[in-house]
Amino acid sequence: MTPKQRKKYLINRCYSAQYAKLPDMFKEVNALRYPGLWISILSNTELFNIQNLTPDCTDVLLNTKGGYSANFENLEYTMQVFYELNYYMHKMRFIGDDVLNYPDFERVIKLTLRLPKIKYIEVVCSGNTVPTQAQCDVLRNPGMKAVVESTGSKVAEIEALFVEKDINYSVREPENKCTYCENTHTIFVEGKIFRCPISAVEYADGEEVEEKSYCDIVARKLEIKDLRLAIFDITNDPPPADCANCNKQFAR
Repeated sequence: MTPKQRKKYLINRCYSAQYAKLPDMFKEVNALRYPGLWISILSNTELFNIQNLTPDCTDVLLNTKGGYSANFENLEYTMQVFYELNYYMHKMRFIGDDVLNYPDFERVIKLTLRLPKIKYIEVVCSGNTVPTQAQCDVLRNPGMKAVVESTGSKVAEIEALFVEKDINYSVREPENKCTYCENTHTIFVEGKIFRCPISAVEYADGEEVEEKSYCDIVARKLEIKDLRLAIFDITNDPPPADCANCNKQFAR
């Protein structure tokens, strides 16, 4: 893609996508009536640099209540691919029904710790499983944080263990409202990137979802630049028309 083509793409794409970080000045300028001024504003913002057009954070789905468990070999390969697509992504979260029950939990955390650009790793625990010694060892690494949902049956026991092992943690109320459309987060299901966590869980559990609800970063076989633009699309597309009225329980 030439610089001219990229500029044209970004102008059309950013303006139509209602990008979450769109500067306030864009709202005051009509791109059709003042294209020169609009381009000038665009050229002086982070939106013009394609390497910045990546998700703020990506959640990695390890398992679900419906029985899905991520295949580690697929996960390892596609995490590496996704990592190469994101210049500045520095945060990953691991989520699921109970991530501590994922059989390759320690391996996937160690894999992520070897990615030098990832500086912050968060593990969301249900509060129903007490971590093993091996799990505590990886949770004690710099940049790691365990988030324990307060409704779990073993929260007190887990807290005591984390204090004893000097593990960075917090206890929070479980999420029951989806806020993905309000930020630039994505959810990663092996080789596919989703914007909607509900659709991601449905896909992982074998239900049919619309193909436009995800980007398959492995199957598309595109050049890196084109894949980055595809990630930008899925990350910054406006939410579906019925998203604001979605009353599904946000359950992993």
